[in-house]
Amino acid sequence: MTWRNVSKTRQILPAQTEQQLHAAYLEVFGKQTEAVEIVLADLAAQTGFYMVEPPDADLSLYQAGYSAGQRAAFGRLFHFLSLSDEQLRALEEAARAEAEHL
Repeated sequence: MTWRNVSKTRQILPAQTEQQLHAAYLEVFGKQTEAVEIVLADLAAQTGFYMVEPPDADLSLYQAGYSAGQRAAFGRLFHFLSLSDEQLRALEEAARAEAEHL
């Protein structure tokens, strides 16, 4: 397998590169399959995307930054996906249920 990236075209053709990247994300995560739902719910749970830090959590700058970075990484998917309100609610419920068992 040859790994590809868009770093070379990003500066030359930014709009086309963004479209190519958007299409790639949709090809991977834009399908409505059970596998996509499971993976997105797991990623949301693992990154704490829908979770709030509990009052007794380690809120050191390192931990706060790490947690924010995790959530931002998952949030990047939403930049490319178009989920209905119903799908967003279902994803949140699945992610919260998944997080309870981590």
